[in-house]
Parts: sequence; C-alpha cells; structure tokens
Amino acid sequence: MRGLIAALLLGVSLFAKEITAILAVQWYPSVCKVERYRECRRPLPFWMENFTLHGLWPKGKEYCKVSARAKILDKRGHWEKIPLKLSPELLELLYTYMPGSFSGLHKHEWVKHGSCYADPEIYFLDSIALVAQLNDSPVRDFFLEHRGKIVQTYKIRKVFDKAFGKGAGRRVKFVCKDGYLTEMRINLRGSNFSQTPLAQLILQAPKAPRGCKRGRIGR
Repeated sequence: MRGLIAALLLGVSLFAKEITAILAVQWYPSVCKVERYRECRRPLPFWMENFTLHGLWPKGKEYCKVSARAKILDKRGHWEKIPLKLSPELLELLYTYMPGSFSGLHKHEWVKHGSCYADPEIYFLDSIALVAQLNDSPVRDFFLEHRGKIVQTYKIRKVFDKAFGKGAGRRVKFVCKDGYLTEMRINLRGSNFSQTPLAQLILQAPKAPRGCKRGRIGR
C-alpha cells in the first residue's frame, strides 16, 4: 500500500505553498462504538488496527471556487451526488484509509476543505501520506497496546513528544464521544506535505487545546 502511495505521488505536482492545517484522524474501533455508520457493519481489518482519515482542513478557508450546486449538495448532506472524478488507484487508497469514502465523505471533504488546498489528487494523496506516517509511529502502537482501556490524553501527548519531538503533543487535540476517544486533530504547518516529515510539520504548527481529558480506546 505504501508503494502505491509513492507511485501515485510521482505523477503529481507538489503543493509548495506554506499553509497551516489540521489533520483529523479517527480511531475506528472507538467510532463504531458510538456511531451507526454503515461502514461499521462490516469494517475492514485495516480500519480496526490503524488510524484512518477524517480530513485535512486548511485553516480559515472553506468552499474555494466550487460550484453553487456542489456547495448546496454538500450542505444538504447529498455527498454521493457531488461530482468528483478520481483515478481507480486513488479510490482504492481512499477505501482503505478513509472508511467514510464508501458513503461519499471524501466528496464532502474535497468540496469543503480540499478545494482550498490543491487539486483532488494532491489533496488526497497528501492526506493519505500523512496518515501513513502516523500509522508507522509509536502513537499507533500505544493505541493498539491500550485497546479497551481508559487513557488520560496527556499520556498520548507524551507519546507524540517521544515519536515526533518535544512539544509535538501540545499540537494535538483529542475528541471523545460517550466516553470513547474517537478522533485526534493534529495541527500542521508547512508545504509539500507528502514529502515533509510529519514531525517537522507538527513542530512548526501552533499549539492546540487538549480537548477531552480521558477516553476509552475502542477495540
């Protein structure tokens, strides 16, 4: 899978403009404890052992140069009707890394956030490459080791510090629902997101509020 990401990145232009953004990642075993998404009925094994993509959100901008129809469809929740053409290879990656793409979440994310970032191929490949870096880190190992347990989120911040450098944890906000830790929102700043180490992007970013103080890590 990492080889496919690298191969697709060779065929796109880098997004060189420096921006501040939020990488929102989900822990799907927790998500499926508190939500009734259809993807939770038959989750892929990858979703249950790795962080998955919610979205990459450039700060301060939404709905950049999108059609009025696409914006209306998005706001009404008719995501699957939003026109968006992607390569079969990229769709394969999205179905692996972004569970919600089976319900059109990727189209919502593109219209609302990705349109302010770059073209769709760059936007999603950069997003997936960042999630892949996080899944290769001790942060994922920590979640796997603590499945089923209630964890203080300051401890996860300490794992971020060890994985990505001192202060990295203070760039992460935690989202909980019904006692479960469902999402992390990681502040980033830089350019060429897919080609830049995640540690560098995090440490250059502004600090984030901690969010929820504790949550159970689903299994």
